[in-house]
Amino acid sequence: MRFAPALSTLAVLAVLGVVPSAEAFERQWHVGGGAGVATFADGETVAGPVGGLHGAYGISDTFDVRLALLGGTHRIGGEPLRLLGATSGIAYKLDVLAWVPYVGIQLGYYRLGGDSQPGGLARDQAGFSLDLGMDYAVRRHLGVGLELRYHGFLGDPFGSLAEAPYFTGLLRAEYRWGW
Repeated sequence: MRFAPALSTLAVLAVLGVVPSAEAFERQWHVGGGAGVATFADGETVAGPVGGLHGAYGISDTFDVRLALLGGTHRIGGEPLRLLGATSGIAYKLDVLAWVPYVGIQLGYYRLGGDSQPGGLARDQAGFSLDLGMDYAVRRHLGVGLELRYHGFLGDPFGSLAEAPYFTGLLRAEYRWGW
């Protein structure tokens, strides 16, 4: 029994030697893209494919400044509808393990192309998105993940927020550097 404290100490040191270190970084750049599906919540617009490009810069180990470009195609009443968006904002992340959950908010510009728009939206819209995602650090330079976004449109006077919100789900991959 005299060896129990020594064995316990050795066991703790062995476990600490096996546990991976935290991977949180400041001043880290991200650039990537994703593909998925999107839909308006108006009940008339058919869900369609969506693609996006994104970039981010880690201003701290918990906050990123982000820029995103988005494009989707849909059908409404048999007619084609295209949505293009450019947004920027900030995200809060828990970047301490290989799995990195995050939430964010972005503001930006949306362009609707087609003969009819859902919910009576104008062709050009200011809007915002609320982001929820989970990334996985495959390697130090490579990440993959899933991002869900709610897009609201700032119609006049904010009436379109409930009439035609837009939802996107993207599978993403990104390259990271600069820590």
